[in-house]
Amino acid sequence: MTILREIVTKSEWIIAVLALYVVAWTRFNSPPTNRSGTTFVLFFFGVIFYYALIVALWLLVMIGLVQGSIGFDWILKALTTVNPEVQIELAQYAPIVAALVIVVASQFRQVSRIDLAARTFCFKLAAIPREADRLTVELAQGADFEPTEKLRRQVTKIVSENMSPQALNFSRDGTLSARFTRAVALYSLFVGPRNNGTALEFAGNGCSRSAYARIMQHGEAVAARADARYEELMHTGLAFFTSSQPTRELKEALNCNITEVSNLTCSLVARYVLFCERTRNGRLQRLAGMGFDARPTPTFGPDQWATTILLVTLLSVAMMVLTPGTRPIAAGEVLTIAITFGVSIGFAVLGAIVVAQRFIERYEGDRPAFPPIAELILAALIVVGLSIALRLGILLVPALIQGQGFQDVLNQFVERLPGTITPFTCTISLGLLCSYLGSVDWRWYRVLGVGALGNGLTLMGAGWVVGSLLGDTVLAQFYLHPENAVRTIALNTGLTGFMVGALVLAMFNKSERVRKDIAERAAEIPHTDIPFHYAPSLAEDLEVPLPPRSEAAHDLGCYTRASVEALEGRYVCFRPAFSSADVINAYLMSVHWDETACCLMFEERERVDAGHTQKGRVYIPDGRPFMSFVTVEKGAIRLIMVSRPESNESARGLIITLSNPGGAHFTPASAPIVLRRAVDQTPQLGFIRPGAPDYEAYRRELEMVTPAFGFFAAAPQPISDTESPPLGPPQDVRLTVVR
Repeated sequence: MTILREIVTKSEWIIAVLALYVVAWTRFNSPPTNRSGTTFVLFFFGVIFYYALIVALWLLVMIGLVQGSIGFDWILKALTTVNPEVQIELAQYAPIVAALVIVVASQFRQVSRIDLAARTFCFKLAAIPREADRLTVELAQGADFEPTEKLRRQVTKIVSENMSPQALNFSRDGTLSARFTRAVALYSLFVGPRNNGTALEFAGNGCSRSAYARIMQHGEAVAARADARYEELMHTGLAFFTSSQPTRELKEALNCNITEVSNLTCSLVARYVLFCERTRNGRLQRLAGMGFDARPTPTFGPDQWATTILLVTLLSVAMMVLTPGTRPIAAGEVLTIAITFGVSIGFAVLGAIVVAQRFIERYEGDRPAFPPIAELILAALIVVGLSIALRLGILLVPALIQGQGFQDVLNQFVERLPGTITPFTCTISLGLLCSYLGSVDWRWYRVLGVGALGNGLTLMGAGWVVGSLLGDTVLAQFYLHPENAVRTIALNTGLTGFMVGALVLAMFNKSERVRKDIAERAAEIPHTDIPFHYAPSLAEDLEVPLPPRSEAAHDLGCYTRASVEALEGRYVCFRPAFSSADVINAYLMSVHWDETACCLMFEERERVDAGHTQKGRVYIPDGRPFMSFVTVEKGAIRLIMVSRPESNESARGLIITLSNPGGAHFTPASAPIVLRRAVDQTPQLGFIRPGAPDYEAYRRELEMVTPAFGFFAAAPQPISDTESPPLGPPQDVRLTVVR
């Protein structure tokens, strides 16, 4: 009974820690984020960092519950007489209660903001959105797209029924009609089924359809923008392809719409592919099924990696049981040691392959380069760190459950620490072998033999070093004759290295040769676009992942991001309320550069009248000191025209919109408006009435709008009978053209 109680007591900690990790994983992975092969390690680094923040908060809450004035002591005093036994009994549930407090507290608005800020920081720390943006560039700008027959018929019907047949062009010649047809096909493939309810051509099972629904739900704003740009694309395409002499402005508008539709659609496609597939080869297979020119190749993937770990584990069990001169060991301990060693070798294989692939891609086609010693040592140190964490975890968890002391566990770990030399050496050995033998045109058995021999001899030497460093006390636990144990350890480790080297080199060489052959055949095919396999290097050189352009469209003012970067930020926007002249309506406005739209965008926030929240584009004419914040939605237009602020000055001007003081009756209305940059702290927001702290400051700034930054022209007043008309000959009346 005592042992059972002890296990239950320790399980409170284990359950709480595991539950918090599940919570951290769920929050960090919502909405769907990039989990691709490129940032796979970074993704888990972000999760672990976010998990560490939650654990720190969990410990603080637990301390408050156990020893704080708002914890269990206060509850017991309020409800009953303090009983030490009851207090101890209640305190053991502190880990789970603290975890529940953290989960429930995140539902409150202020705590949710803090949690969102922490997740955003961890997202940026792990560079998670980077791969999604790069893949978007590859798909939108570089990858060839070959629609299926069903999609071709659908696109042909759309184009032929809505505009001229000359707009239809499925070739890859880079003409405007070809790019227009490609944009229509991309939209019809991925975004179109969301609106017309047709079956997804690329999602054949329930898991893929569920992933599509999640991506479209979380990317609803992007999908809505794609719908709007697609409508503009069709209207502009109709005007361009039916015109005998289309103007330059019409061509620029069509180019802009094609780019925006392609970028927005490919952004959703990229996030869908990254959400479904965790490896690069899996992405290529899914993209190839959707019609993109992506050629998957056989790789040393998760299946081969898991097979290597399983074979090493089985071989270790066989050697510990069947090797002459070994002591009988409990089955549980044999399995624990074998699994630990197998996973450690798996870490070494993973690190070696990552370094080798980077080395081959970097120096492919060049003369033999100097070996990547620095990268291999760094990868080997990471492998050693993971192996140490694995060994400590496997030793500590049983001790924690059984209530044993930590000192014995740490002593046992230190005694067996030289065992980490084996995965360290294996990482460097396999990395060098894969780097230089990974893409050679040898027979498979020759590559297998050289890899097995090289890695086997290297690990044999590592096993000799490990056996020499292990103390006689440790060796006596496993061998009947410790004096002969070093030779046995060296032979067993060499046999393991022989098997691992043969398996890894054979599969890695096969995958690299196939990849190299496909790349050479793809280079022989003439394309006007950038081939898919060369797009990643292009995307890596871009400072702004999406899109490569940094200049706004002609209609927006042709401004560049560098010229308007100073305008980005957060502003407090205030103007007189239309319902009452004495009330000032103040809210926040965020101005930022939108990568997809290639222009400045604004978005209003924290409005008391939230139903009238606006967002749209910023128009900045060249050579004029004013800029316009324009919202266009379903035919309704709202305009804010203000001055371009200099240094710390506010932006002042007029707003033109609709007011509905009578409910359903709308009236055009205009008022002075001021945008003042909010730097350190948020000023007073909402409906500001006379007597409020910031009312007078707001009122004075609104008075400064007229007449320097805007004026209201009143209707001419009638001339009274007492006033005489001016003497002299009548003068010509001329109209003034106002631009």
